[in-house]
Order: sequence, then structure tokens, then C-alpha cells
Amino acid sequence: MNNFANILLKRFGTNEPILVEDMCALFSDVSRQTIYRWLNASLENGTLAKYGRGIYFIPCKTRFGRSRLFPEQVVQRKWIENNGDIVGYVSGPTLVNSVGITEQVSATLEVTTNRETTRVRSVPTFGGWKSIRLRRPRTTVTKQNVQALRFLDVATEEPVNDLNAHALDALRRLAQKAGRRQIYDCAAYYPAKTAKKLIDCEYCNVLA
Repeated sequence: MNNFANILLKRFGTNEPILVEDMCALFSDVSRQTIYRWLNASLENGTLAKYGRGIYFIPCKTRFGRSRLFPEQVVQRKWIENNGDIVGYVSGPTLVNSVGITEQVSATLEVTTNRETTRVRSVPTFGGWKSIRLRRPRTTVTKQNVQALRFLDVATEEPVNDLNAHALDALRRLAQKAGRRQIYDCAAYYPAKTAKKLIDCEYCNVLA
């Protein structure tokens, strides 16, 4: 199909991750075998480039040569955001660092995502991380509850009494993004120790 790459370009643009499942959804009336034939032809003529297994993109020219994908783009596309729908979030130590609660940087990137069906699983690494760990969420991640889930992840693991003033401010900002109602609704999916923390005096101050 001569228009294969052009249709992908119109749908995804240049230098954006395109997954095989994206192609199958876009060409739902075509067999997977035919899609792979078009895909291989596009790779051969250079209109498509391969990032890794099942991940492709349409490169563009830059002053340094053909463009390339960054690992963060691939993580975002595969496990965090799918066509505007939020399906996951960075969790674990990287989350705690990113919201400003700690300055420690983890070599392991952890992502909690609807696209993982096992409780926890390590995947082959790419980019600057030593390891990537995927987790199944406690409840389905959505655009509406993702901030509450991020807050509850931190609340579950971080003893609030050990946090300094800067870290407490960061936790308050995270709680404000989430909204108290969403936090309490999502808390039902977390361990009892998390619910207990939410009614403790210190956490009441955070949620005030």
C-alpha cells in the first residue's frame, strides 16, 4: 500500500512512537501479515525507522542527520498516555523524587500502568535506566484519578513525621492537584495503613 506511511504520518506525525498495535487499530480491516509487509517495505525505503521491538517512528531530517526517539517518549507512549488517555504514571522512588519530596535518584524507573496485568514485572531496559519495573495499578488509572493515586502511593510509603518542611510542602501541592474527594475515594483500594495515615493529625494538616 503506497499510502501506508502517509496515513501514519497524518495520524501520528514525525518522531513520535508508533506501536504495532496502533497500526493494527488504524488498519483494522487489513490482516496483520499485510501490515507487516507494508511495514517492512517502509523500513527498507527509509520512510519508517525502528526504535525497538514493536516500536517504530517516522524520522525527520535535522542538522545532525535523521531524528531519533528518546526513551522518555517511548515510556510515555507505551505505558502512560495513549492518544490523550491517561493509562499510567511514574511511581516508586522516581515519583517521590519528581514531586520534590526527596533528592535521591533511583536507577530503576517504575511505572504503574493499566497495560500491565501482573502485580510487578521487570522489562528489558533502554535509555539511561539500569532497570524498568512495571506494576499493575490498584484500580484503573484515569485522567480523573491519576493525581490521587500518585498522592496515595507516596502516602503509603513515606512516613510523614520524617518529612522536612520542604517535603511537606511538596506533598501538600500533590494533594491539592488530586483533590480531597478523589483521594478518599481511591483510598479504598489501598492498605489499611494508608487509610490510617489519612486520618492521622499530620496527614490531616497535609490535606487541609
